Amino acid sequence: MKKFNLLFILVLSAFFVLSCSSKDDGEELTDTGSENEDHDDIVISDIDTSENDADNHDDKDDIDISENNDSDDPGTTDPENDADDIVISDIDIPENDNDPDPTDDPDMTDDEDTGIVIPGIPAVFGNICTGETKCYSETAEIACPDEGEAFFGQDAQYAKKGECIPQKFTVKGLGDEKIVFDENLKLEWQQKIPEGEFDWQSATNYCGQEYAGSYGWRLPTPKELLSIVDNGKSDPAVNTEYFPETPDEWFWTSADFVSTAEADQNKAWFVRFDKGFLSHKAKTESEKMHVRCVRGTPLPDGEFETEKIGEEEIVKDSVTGLIWQKTYKDSVKKFADALSTCENLEYAGFSDWRLPNKNELATLANYAKYHPASDFPEMPNRSFRTSSSDAKKSPTSDDWKNAWYVTFYDGIVNFGGKSNSDIVRCVRRGE
Repeated sequence: MKKFNLLFILVLSAFFVLSCSSKDDGEELTDTGSENEDHDDIVISDIDTSENDADNHDDKDDIDISENNDSDDPGTTDPENDADDIVISDIDIPENDNDPDPTDDPDMTDDEDTGIVIPGIPAVFGNICTGETKCYSETAEIACPDEGEAFFGQDAQYAKKGECIPQKFTVKGLGDEKIVFDENLKLEWQQKIPEGEFDWQSATNYCGQEYAGSYGWRLPTPKELLSIVDNGKSDPAVNTEYFPETPDEWFWTSADFVSTAEADQNKAWFVRFDKGFLSHKAKTESEKMHVRCVRGTPLPDGEFETEKIGEEEIVKDSVTGLIWQKTYKDSVKKFADALSTCENLEYAGFSDWRLPNKNELATLANYAKYHPASDFPEMPNRSFRTSSSDAKKSPTSDDWKNAWYVTFYDGIVNFGGKSNSDIVRCVRRGE
């Protein structure tokens, strides 16, 4: 009996010890689960099993989420499924599957994709390309030369480098009264011009009428009318895709010629579209020209400020962003010499000077002034050379003898022989 009681006590003691040991093990497992509580949240709650997450279904076919919930005790883990914890926690699950992929952004341009940087050039008249695309010597069309060669630095070469903004038009409306919209300058142009010619006052009155169901039309300013000239073309010097049936003849502008000379009274400026030159003529009833009306905010004139750098001065135009050489070189006779003068210039700490094109040089003119017709500081009443050639062959020979210039005595934009003696003032693009 004593032996039986002793055996019973031993068995009871062993049971008691085992029960305590099991309790301690359970508490230990529970504590371990608490330490991994954040991990468990990632494993279970961070996986979006909604029907709307269609994009992630295919990626998760090999993940059985239910395996992580086999145990009734959230504090226990299956050693065989330890790898599942690692796999699930390493999955990068987007917070919102509806967020667009940046590479699919429809507003992203090709330039942004390829890393091409477009220079921040203001969309104003002087920064619009002239349309010239070819290079010329003093007698012929040539292949555009390399840097350092004769005739390097022409209009077409810097246009290809992105120093100006190409013309950009769109056509709006239906029927005969369509509107040509200048995407750069935000001007609206009458596409179909009226038949016949008008004296200046009749042209002004015509533009005051309704066109394309709207009013607000007017005669263009000289710079506005120059802005649609395409100097890569001639007869007419305009893009005929947008301005069809444009005659290669004279068109009125709104600007009076402000000379005080008696012989120049009652004159207005005009543009001739055979090549695109600008001059003035009497506003008498007998002088008649074509008319093309425009609508929009008139283009601004330049705003110039002189700055001294070391011993030399530059002139900044806040409208175009162009920087001009304050001084100039007189009596440059040959076209090649005019180009090389600017290409080789070291001035005010800069070496990227170039000869200005026709549009750039025309921005220095102010057609409300005379003698000189400019706000540029200390502008002489002389002719200045441009890098733009006359794209039309000379009428008397099979060559290209002419280049464009601007005369600041009155503001005329014309072409002349490439061997003429003109002034050279260089320009560069500001930072």
